[in-house]
Amino acid sequence: MKITVRQGALVETKADALVVGVAAGVKKLTGENARVDRACGGAITAALGYADFDGDVGQAVFVPAGKAPASRVLVVGLGEKKKFDVAASRKAAATAAKCCRDARLKSVAFSAANDAMTDAMAEGLAMANYDPALHITKNKDKHAPLLSRATFCVKDAGVAKGVRTRVARGLALAAGVNFSRDLVNEPSNLLTPKIMASRAKSMAAKFATISCRVWGQREIEKNKMGGLIGVGQGSTEPSQFIQLEYKPARAAKNIKTVAFVGKGVTFDTGGISIKPSAGMELMKFDMGGAAAVLGAFRILGELQPDVRVLGYIAAAENMPDGSAIKPGDLLTMMNGLTVEVNNTDAEGRLVLGDALHYAKSKKPEFIVDAATLTGACMIALGDAACGLMSEDDKLVKLIEGAGRDSGDPVWRLPLQEKHRKAMKGHVADLKNTGPREGGALTAAGFLSHFTEGARWAHLDIAGMVWNDPGTALDPTGGTGFGARLFAAIAEAAAK
Repeated sequence: MKITVRQGALVETKADALVVGVAAGVKKLTGENARVDRACGGAITAALGYADFDGDVGQAVFVPAGKAPASRVLVVGLGEKKKFDVAASRKAAATAAKCCRDARLKSVAFSAANDAMTDAMAEGLAMANYDPALHITKNKDKHAPLLSRATFCVKDAGVAKGVRTRVARGLALAAGVNFSRDLVNEPSNLLTPKIMASRAKSMAAKFATISCRVWGQREIEKNKMGGLIGVGQGSTEPSQFIQLEYKPARAAKNIKTVAFVGKGVTFDTGGISIKPSAGMELMKFDMGGAAAVLGAFRILGELQPDVRVLGYIAAAENMPDGSAIKPGDLLTMMNGLTVEVNNTDAEGRLVLGDALHYAKSKKPEFIVDAATLTGACMIALGDAACGLMSEDDKLVKLIEGAGRDSGDPVWRLPLQEKHRKAMKGHVADLKNTGPREGGALTAAGFLSHFTEGARWAHLDIAGMVWNDPGTALDPTGGTGFGARLFAAIAEAAAK
């Protein structure tokens, strides 16, 4: 979708649909909305009295365009005026995009101003203008078409440049989210660890400020990444360790460095501790943390914040063939700690342990990891927010702010010394599962043994990476959760 910015009145703009935003409770239209209303013979005012439209966010109704240069006018609810914010703007724009797509319209036009609402409008439009049907070939013409063009109308030529900058930011954020969605939605036979590594390289090649290198099986074994080796050894697909670096052009020698780590289990059967068959097809989304890291780098390449960012993805398949690790087996991790594998379905923490240790060795300012790690976190928080666990209050505050700014919500859960102690092993230094109670917390406790001495936070995103049924902003399937959050964390670190 192409977004253009033009000086001129909305009522004079040609498009399939002119979009008018109306706050809840409004009875009399003013300004540009009143001009559009007059052009369409008062149809917008009439819509304000409809029983099924009271201006709430997410509501919308088409009215005849009358003399306006459009086939229709779409009236979109903005919610209570005093509560209208970037989140509401993002959702309202997404609602508009979905309604127009469902009506098989191709172009839309909005009024815009040089403020943060415009960033969110562009972001919401592009996030809603996403097609998750990657491989549908039959009757594809029956699916809602994508919007091809949007026009943002501004009153004064002096603000057009600022609006274009804001539109570019919104589109960059959405592009990162949609890239992550594509990865999560991809069937696992079409997104093996090697294919994921190839896509990471292709993404990095588009930006002069991003580099990517990959360790294959030989390098992984040479560097004694016992967790990644163990999880992947039951699969015919070789594991990969993907390493990314974003460094802005003309970066200062003392530039701040942060690190992001993502779990990249491209399919998780549970291994020998095999999962129930019902719903196992969704285990292709077990690389949601990796997708978040890759989507974030896609955003960083566009936005160019003044911070150096390292990214590490441990990619593997967890399969149950004759060479797979078994309950009771022992692994020696990259940092030398030994681990009893008492459940092969607790594999994410094993691959993350090695990746976190490697990230720590680069001595960044802080490390943040994201992983679809535990069902326990899904039970605790559902899809309201991802679980945030850290003992670093300052880092938690930074991430909480990034969550609010990005639209990817986080919720702090406790991480205490007892959670670390609960992971002590019987015949080894550690075991990979603890008590059933507080499973998300003991999983973080396990990971903390690989980040000692470093500032670190863990994001359990298990409940956030998949959406069914979908919404206007987040169509059914992969949500792309975490891409904007990681990017916002990087931007906050740059300040």
